[in-house]
Amino acid sequence: MRSLAFLGRSGCFLPLLIILNLFFGWLIFKPLVWLAVGSVLVLLFLLNSVIVTRKILSGSPGGSHIIDVEGQVLEEKKRFKTG
Repeated sequence: MRSLAFLGRSGCFLPLLIILNLFFGWLIFKPLVWLAVGSVLVLLFLLNSVIVTRKILSGSPGGSHIIDVEGQVLEEKKRFKTG
């Protein structure tokens, strides 16, 4: 369960790792390892996106629980007397 909590908080960290791997990973790793690391990071990011999306959708009210509110424009009352 802790690993899922960690993935839920890594929303900005994973894209940063993907970008850093894209630009600098080929300097550190061999080509096949570089591609494997990039693929794993992208898969983790996609998994993270699916998990976060399901959490958001499960927390939102659905169906008959939605209340539609109609906005109305009210005219302002004159505060100062003119004349």
